[in-house]
Amino acid sequence: MDEFREALRQGVSPYEAAILSDGEVTAAELEDAHHHVRQCLRESGLDIEYDPDGGFELSSRDGKYPDDFFKRSDPVLRACEERYDEHVTMLFEETRRNPEKQDEAEIAVACLRRAGLVGRDYTERKWRAEGDTGVFSFDEYDKRAQQCQLDPLGLWREPWRRGRAPWWRCAP
Repeated sequence: MDEFREALRQGVSPYEAAILSDGEVTAAELEDAHHHVRQCLRESGLDIEYDPDGGFELSSRDGKYPDDFFKRSDPVLRACEERYDEHVTMLFEETRRNPEKQDEAEIAVACLRRAGLVGRDYTERKWRAEGDTGVFSFDEYDKRAQQCQLDPLGLWREPWRRGRAPWWRCAP
């Protein structure tokens, strides 16, 4: 809830304030914000495709990408996000992946252990230190490591929703 209050305190558009004022972002509100950003971008000849795991891909509606594409598209994207999604997506994803705001190091290390990427001797302190340097003692690009980064508690990613028990929910 602190993140929501902080976003409101920083000043957001009336559209975004209406979404954030109750201290949660629903999937429907997220999709509505994404819809508005898409519409805003279309007016400038751009498209956006959101990845369900986070992030997006910006493209040109006419398929042309001149050398100054980023220089031209970035200010447009920023203006659209400022109106509709400066904080919505970020707060939705934060809440979805760690709703009880558990310590990030604890949940990440526990996930990495369950995944078999690190042993019992791998500590939260080591995870933080490696995160600071950007050099990890495990393969950070391994699908299991990516799972731990995106959804360390195993609350929302695909295999679970399809009814299959994913590796991160299996007993050790």
